[in-house]
Amino acid sequence: MSAGTSVRSLSLAGELTIQTAVEEKGALLGFLDQTAGEHADLELDLADVTELDTAGVQLLLMAKREARAQGRRLSLSRPSHCVVEVLRIAHLTTELEPVSRQGTEETGQ
Repeated sequence: MSAGTSVRSLSLAGELTIQTAVEEKGALLGFLDQTAGEHADLELDLADVTELDTAGVQLLLMAKREARAQGRRLSLSRPSHCVVEVLRIAHLTTELEPVSRQGTEETGQ
């Protein structure tokens, strides 16, 4: 996140899968709508995500795209092990930029 810019965070927990996609999409779009008028970077706290599939990855990509369309940056903070692994396997660590608690890029090691 850039210095001097406020950050709004949304914590996601449990599964980000095809079974939860509709509900989680609503939560993500609601978060983007609620913060639309703010000059704030956005972060998704994924420390408590227990499962991630391709539907969940699509939700994360959608959120990133929508934030970018609003001229804001969205990052994934504190990704759980399963998030790191899925993003690594899908070669999406550069696109979705997962960062650890300390603000450094999460490598999954």
